Amino acid sequence: MNELRKILVVDGKNAEHAARNAGLVRFPLEGFMKLMMAEGGADVIETLYTIQKRVPEDDSAEAVATVSEQIDRKCYALEMLGAKTIVCPSKRMANSGFKQSDDQLLQIKTLSICMRLKPDFLTLVSGDDDHAPLVWELREHGIRTEVVAADDMLGSQLRRACYSRIDLNQVFHKLQQEDLA
Repeated sequence: MNELRKILVVDGKNAEHAARNAGLVRFPLEGFMKLMMAEGGADVIETLYTIQKRVPEDDSAEAVATVSEQIDRKCYALEMLGAKTIVCPSKRMANSGFKQSDDQLLQIKTLSICMRLKPDFLTLVSGDDDHAPLVWELREHGIRTEVVAADDMLGSQLRRACYSRIDLNQVFHKLQQEDLA
């Protein structure tokens, strides 16, 4: 029997928020990767993880350097686990807020890598409806998407577009039971 080829894609901001809500310090990527490989004997051929590069508190050299150092450390830690990182910078807005580009970068990189590597499945850790067009497009190319999200955080459009759903809270519970969190 041939192993299913999977690509794991983690919307970092979404996944880390869900992990904190579940009482975890961070998203347990290493345990999650092991679990996804064990489930059904899948061959995880690539893992992508977005990192939100926040806007520094001010434009001082020290604040900018602190944010850069934090991003570098996080990239290094994730890359040591075998993940490709996608750093998504935030931009200041006129009204003192900021805008992120993480959804767009995640979708472009995911589509590109899926077209190149042709996996059987994409495992997407996010409940954001903004990803529904990506999932529909992948279906057109024969790539099934399983969405991993907390049930209360899964958008209705993404729910309709995906092949299957996995409750992220159940994943966290299983990882904690197996001491992989």
